[in-house]
Amino acid sequence: MTGLQEQAKKHAPGVEVTDSQVIINVGHEIEHPMLDAHLIETIDVLQFTKAGLLRVKTFTLKAGEKPEVTIELADLKPGTYKVQARCNLHGTFDNDFVI
Repeated sequence: MTGLQEQAKKHAPGVEVTDSQVIINVGHEIEHPMLDAHLIETIDVLQFTKAGLLRVKTFTLKAGEKPEVTIELADLKPGTYKVQARCNLHGTFDNDFVI
């Protein structure tokens, strides 16, 4: 595995949609560190609309926390969403999902 492949697997937000929740886990293939010097700072959930991307929710994470968040499905409207995970060292990585 190349360094770029490993970096993508460590930073890409994984999305699992269940009957009642959307579970977002950053680094679902390779666990991302959550240290003061290297961490996922934010996870943003945005919805695609006719007017563009609309921010639905922003989660701010701290060192030591697991880079995983949950949203109740009842809080989201049907549609296509984008999840953006921001690493303080490597930038923003995203993934789309549909409910």
